[in-house]
Amino acid sequence: MQLLDALFGPVERYSDAIPARIHGIVAVVSFCTFVGVIALGFVPVTRRIETSGYSTADLQAATSRAEVDTILQAFEPVMESVMLLSVLDYIFIVAGFFLFFSLHSLSLKTLAVHNRLVLIPKVGMVLTVVSRLLDSLENLWVILIYTNPDDYATILIDLMNTSESLKWMIVSIGYPTLGIAIVLALLTRFTSLFDGRSESPQ
Repeated sequence: MQLLDALFGPVERYSDAIPARIHGIVAVVSFCTFVGVIALGFVPVTRRIETSGYSTADLQAATSRAEVDTILQAFEPVMESVMLLSVLDYIFIVAGFFLFFSLHSLSLKTLAVHNRLVLIPKVGMVLTVVSRLLDSLENLWVILIYTNPDDYATILIDLMNTSESLKWMIVSIGYPTLGIAIVLALLTRFTSLFDGRSESPQ
């Protein structure tokens, strides 16, 4: 019980401390930033990087020093784009964090009267924290590798691979959790509206 309080306490306080209207505004702004970074940042920058014959995804998937060194050598003409992509990735991480947290907070407020269903957005918020943290760490290991291509620690490759694997494992749970939380919140809201109309005097 204490462990659950430690996990869910901070996310509940965050949700309760901010009005639903503000959560909605944050969600809209974060969504626009989220989509904008993908469409206006990731897509064109990734295309420039891929002219080298490799992508940053190839670097993150590399498992040996020989593979990483080959990719880093190919990246040399487009290193500015690689660095820009890392900056965009952190903006993407922050935008995604606030988007998911705001949507989960709105769901939590709607499902607050359901003792069991309310656990879904709470779990989703914890998963969001973990996945964004892993994404940040993965990006950090990549930066430490390409900023010191001649003398980076080999363990960074293992850290990069582990962070990426764990991130996608958490993300594969986190996205469906968000979807379920939103659907349940919408159903609860529509049900309450329907019940309110049926109980109103004719």
